[in-house]
Amino acid sequence: MSRSEFRWNKRRKHYSYLFNGKGRIVLNIVITTKPYRLIRGKAKMNVKLYKHPNPNCSKEAYLIPYVYLDELESFYPKVYKWSFDINDKRKVKRIKKIKIKIKGQH
Repeated sequence: MSRSEFRWNKRRKHYSYLFNGKGRIVLNIVITTKPYRLIRGKAKMNVKLYKHPNPNCSKEAYLIPYVYLDELESFYPKVYKWSFDINDKRKVKRIKKIKIKIKGQH
């Protein structure tokens, strides 16, 4: 079943875009405000968004370019009424095609 919603990810401590899933398992992309992340001491760049999905936020937003596989229980039940800007939808679509990261990895 297809889904398209934004929720707080308790496990990763960031907002996430949930876009697909079956049963208790959900595919998601993490949204952050940091331009890079450290992996084993090396800085990896995040994908910059044109506009933050939250219409009330003026901060710069970035997507971590991995698709994470998490259980539905690791998200808060509140669904935010956010949306991606038309200029960001292509970036999200490209990240959706990237290999899935197992929930234990970062």
